[in-house]
Amino acid sequence: MKFFALFVLISLVVCPASESQTFTPSTNLVVRWEASENPWPKALWVYAMIPTKFSSEVISNLLQATGYTANDKRDYGTNGMIFVNSQKSGNLRISFTEGEIEYWTTLNYGPTNLARDVPATNQLFSLTTNFLSKTGIRLSELSKDRNGQPKIYFPEAYTEYFISNTVITNIQYRIVRFNRALDSVEFRGAGGNGEFDFSEHGRVTKIWLHWPSLKRDKLYPTIAPERIIQWIRDGKVTIGPIVDDYGNEMTIDWSKVKALTVKEASANYAGEVFLGAREHQPIFPSYVRPMATLWGTVETGTNIFKVGITCPVIDEIKPLDVK
Repeated sequence: MKFFALFVLISLVVCPASESQTFTPSTNLVVRWEASENPWPKALWVYAMIPTKFSSEVISNLLQATGYTANDKRDYGTNGMIFVNSQKSGNLRISFTEGEIEYWTTLNYGPTNLARDVPATNQLFSLTTNFLSKTGIRLSELSKDRNGQPKIYFPEAYTEYFISNTVITNIQYRIVRFNRALDSVEFRGAGGNGEFDFSEHGRVTKIWLHWPSLKRDKLYPTIAPERIIQWIRDGKVTIGPIVDDYGNEMTIDWSKVKALTVKEASANYAGEVFLGAREHQPIFPSYVRPMATLWGTVETGTNIFKVGITCPVIDEIKPLDVK
């Protein structure tokens, strides 16, 4: 009997662009603003990261969920700890400097050992909220949708096995993803996102949390859309990948672009990323800053393409006085 497996993941989360395109607009580029005239608060904070102190209760909850014990603990100084066991695949890592919790394990499923009793989609919200509290995160810290409800994503993941010309579909785990919000502004980068995977009987098989402790540093006025329009005309913004109606990335000649229309605009937080943190080096001082995220279209005269834009959203020349 021959078989092969195909893993399928459909993600509902929009990720930041990994690469940007060179942006040199023509001098007669027309920029239209069709987004909200007041897309963000009049002032936003820059936050400073501080060491995260995970309580003994949170660590105990993590051990209970992952099956590790205190005997599996390996410290790496004052920066965190890792739990490993030769009888278990994967590990559990807790970083105080990064404010991270990472856990992974291998799932040994196959066509003759299918996953069973994986939670249904309508069980995921309850599972997520219950487990969030065990990690020390309050539901109020999550970003909200337009109705004020926690914005939690449930991407679909499944494996298809082809056995003797028969397709067997098996959901091995359910994925839950969520983002943090500060001052009602959602994270779109490092410092405020997470994922849980729930497998058979609701068992947690993956934890990924980047949720460092933060304190307010300085308050700055935000920038008006008119200023961003001028930055676009001057080529002083970051342009993400251009995509066509089928989601394919395109490279375009900006000198031939006749118009750019901003359809949506929002402020989003993102933290600084320190490569040295992987070697457990202190990452302080480091900061979380708000940025402007714009979505729109570009017109070349013959085609219209979708585009993402990022640029500053605060004026850091002079912070506001806060009494």
